[in-house]
Amino acid sequence: MTVDDLPPITPDPVIEVYKRDVDRSLLRANLKLTVQERFEQLMALQRAAEELRRGGREATRRDAVEPGS
Repeated sequence: MTVDDLPPITPDPVIEVYKRDVDRSLLRANLKLTVQERFEQLMALQRAAEELRRGGREATRRDAVEPGS
C-alpha cells in the first residue's frame, strides 16, 4: 500500500480552530533544542514557579500578621 492508495484526510474543524491560537514557531524552536537543553529549560521554569509560590506564601503570611498594610 502506498500513500496514493490511502483516502484523503479531512481536517477536523475543532483542531483547525485550536491551531489558529498555537504559536508553531515556539514549537519548532523547542524541537531544535537537545533533550538536555529542554530539561534545563524545564528545571529553570520549575525554579521560577517555586519562587513565585514561596513569595505568595510569604505575602499571605505577612497579610495575616499585618492586615491592611
